[in-house]
Amino acid sequence: MQRTSIRATVHAVLAAAILATGVAPFAAQAAPDHHPRAQAECRNCGTVVSNHTYKREPARASGVGGVGGAVVGGLLGNQIGSGRGRTLATVAGAVGGAYAGNRIERNIKAETYTDVRVRMATGGYRTFTEKGAPRFRNGEHVRVLDGRLVR
Repeated sequence: MQRTSIRATVHAVLAAAILATGVAPFAAQAAPDHHPRAQAECRNCGTVVSNHTYKREPARASGVGGVGGAVVGGLLGNQIGSGRGRTLATVAGAVGGAYAGNRIERNIKAETYTDVRVRMATGGYRTFTEKGAPRFRNGEHVRVLDGRLVR
């Protein structure tokens, strides 16, 4: 019985000493002081939610593909038939070749882009368009630095 009361007295004295030195209030406030600073550092942080990769063709082709395709198509069309049929096949081959050559040129010059959707730590979503293949995986933590995504 006496041992319990001595232990209780020691605990009470230690608690009073801790309160008197001011260590306990400081310890209670130390964690909240750290937390806002951590949030402020991570205002530009987020998590990748999705990636969408696509090819964007140039607005205009140079015409080299169309001209080359017209020549090749015209030559191939000229090999078909005789007389008026040959002339019609040549024209059709030139037109078809020009279209095909133009499409081929635009596909060759197409550039790959990736839209990266990020759920920001502060709430909300932002989408970043990057040139090239995806650099980030879904669920990866990223940070926005100078308007660009970094690890």
